[in-house]
Amino acid sequence: MASSAQKSYPSTAFILSLIGGIFILLGGLADAAIYAIIGGAVLSIFPGLGALLIALAVIALLFGLIIIFGAIQLRSKPESAKTWGIIILVLAILSWIGGGGFFIGFILALIGGILALVWKPPMPAQAAWGQQPMAPPAAPGWGGQPPASPPPS
Repeated sequence: MASSAQKSYPSTAFILSLIGGIFILLGGLADAAIYAIIGGAVLSIFPGLGALLIALAVIALLFGLIIIFGAIQLRSKPESAKTWGIIILVLAILSWIGGGGFFIGFILALIGGILALVWKPPMPAQAAWGQQPMAPPAAPGWGGQPPASPPPS
């Protein structure tokens, strides 16, 4: 049976980082496909440039995969949100090397990383001001009252 108290996690940071990582991954795939097609033509004009462009596309693919993994970690281990927020933020900035995921991937991952950094877990429920905290339930059969002392004689 599922518990009624669900684990809190930085949901907006998770969603934005995940979508940003997907865009960066797709941008890397598109770059790799384009560079693989035109790589032969570029290689004949500028030796070594085709290999460099393919290497940049592979770097973009790796950054996209790591950002997606970081977003999943934000959801599964919210206690390490600051660490994954830093990783997502740095990789989002470095994703410019490989194209930035059509720019929208860069922006989404950047915002997701910042939100993961500033996220704070919710505080446990406390009694409202002026109210006493609720006492734990009494043991069965005891009634919660101490036994009465005999009257003084």
